Amino acid sequence: MKLNPQFDKPEQYIGPGDYCVTGEDIVISTLLGSCIAVALYDLEKAIGGLNHFMLPFTRTLDAHKPEDSARYGINSMEMLINGLLKMGARREKFYAKVFGGSSVLRYQQEATYNIPKMNIEFIFNFLDIEKIPIESYSVGGPFPRKIYYFPRTAKVLMRYSKQDSSSIFSREFRYSNELYEKTKNVGKPLLFS
Repeated sequence: MKLNPQFDKPEQYIGPGDYCVTGEDIVISTLLGSCIAVALYDLEKAIGGLNHFMLPFTRTLDAHKPEDSARYGINSMEMLINGLLKMGARREKFYAKVFGGSSVLRYQQEATYNIPKMNIEFIFNFLDIEKIPIESYSVGGPFPRKIYYFPRTAKVLMRYSKQDSSSIFSREFRYSNELYEKTKNVGKPLLFS
């Protein structure tokens, strides 16, 4: 962790497929395009966590690869919840703040894969089913978001980011192409000779 001089606190950056759970007085940051980040916390225990996932779930078998599992919302949310519970947080005291789901790409396969919309629908449905109240959210739109999360107080600072959009565009374009290649043959018959 490096010191963030703006907040005078250690800063832990998390990228796609990462999450961080802590009770320490730090700031957790991330940069979001079509991905989603959920700040989940038990304010009474002053324990919180933030995740960053790329897709709701996998349509292929490679979600069982450990290095990929937290890239998917269903796995990332379970890891975040379990991490908080292990630190002593109480599930009935959880609250969430949700960010991301921007349309930073014009997906060529948008009719089939509208990733921002899929991510947004997934997280709101997941939190509803799990009965975790959403205290606030900022989702959708055309711009990336920079998130600074303070887990001890559950405070989140968010700003729209234009300067980092080229790196997000590159990352998400690459990932979108990988997704398309992995799933374009799903459901089609395969010939084994």
